[in-house]
Amino acid sequence: MTDTTRFQRPDFHSHSLASDGVLSPADLVARAADHGVDALALTDHDTLAGLPEARRAADRHGITLVPGIELSVLCGSREIHVLGLWVDPDAPVLVERVNRQLEARRERAVRIGARLDKAARLEHSYRKACELADSDTPGRPWFAKMLVEAGVVRDQRHAFNRFLKKGQSGFVSTPWVSLEEGVSELLAAGGIPVLAHPQAYGLTRKRLRELVRDFRNAGGLALEAMMPGLSPQQAALLEECWRHFDLAVSGGSDFHSPQQKWLALGGLPPFPADGTPVWALPQAGVAPAGARVENAAP
Repeated sequence: MTDTTRFQRPDFHSHSLASDGVLSPADLVARAADHGVDALALTDHDTLAGLPEARRAADRHGITLVPGIELSVLCGSREIHVLGLWVDPDAPVLVERVNRQLEARRERAVRIGARLDKAARLEHSYRKACELADSDTPGRPWFAKMLVEAGVVRDQRHAFNRFLKKGQSGFVSTPWVSLEEGVSELLAAGGIPVLAHPQAYGLTRKRLRELVRDFRNAGGLALEAMMPGLSPQQAALLEECWRHFDLAVSGGSDFHSPQQKWLALGGLPPFPADGTPVWALPQAGVAPAGARVENAAP
C-alpha cells in the first residue's frame, strides 16, 4: 500500500504511443521520472495496450504507476472524456468496452479516409494515415499529418479548420457509449471516474455546471481541476464545481509530446489543502476515504 503523503508531484493524465502520444510507454515513464513525478497515470484513449510496458518501466524507475484509461463518451450529443484511474485492466467489463471503442474508432477512421479521398481529391487516405500512425485506428491528428505531407494544407491546424473539425467535410461523429454507461463500467472495473479537462469543452458556466451535475449523478467521483495553464477564472469555476458537487480533486498535464512545453509532466498547480485528492478515495487503495493532504503538488 502506498503512503499518500509521498505523492508530492503526481500526474494523473498522460498519453503514449498506444494512443495519440509520441513517446513509448517506457519512454513516457522515464521522462516522468526525470521530471520528478512520483505517481503517473497512463490514460491512453480507449485502450489499455500500453499498461504492461509502463508497469515494467515504473518498477525500474521506482515510481507509482496508476493504471488508467481515457474513455470517449456521449453526454447528450456532446462528446466528452472520462478518465478511469486505478482500473483493473483485466476486468471483463473494461476489456469488452475497449474492444467496442476500438472498433468504433476503426470504423470512424475508415469513414474519415473515404471522405478525405473525395473532399481533398486524394487516394488511400485511410491507408496512409494508418501507416503514419502504425495503427489501424488513426485519430484525426494522423489524418491532419497526412494532409500536410500530401501538400493539401499548410499545417495541422489548417487541416482541422478546413477538413477535420465538426461541420467540415472530413468530420465523422462516433457513436460512443453514453456517459452513464461509461461511468458505470469504469466503476465496475474498480476504477475512479474523473471528468477530464472540463474547461476544454467550450461551455458556459451554466452548461459546465450542468455537465458536472450529470457526471456526478451518473456516479462520477472526481473532477480534473488541477492542470497547467488554467486562467484564474477557469481555476475558480472548477473549484466552485468540485466543492458544490462534492467531488474529489484530480489533476494531470494531459501530456502527449515533449514539444508541448506548456504541458510538462508533473507541472501542476498545488492541490487544495481542504479538498479530497483523488488518490485518497477508497478505490485507489492507498488511503482511507475522505483523507486530506497538505499541498500535494509542488
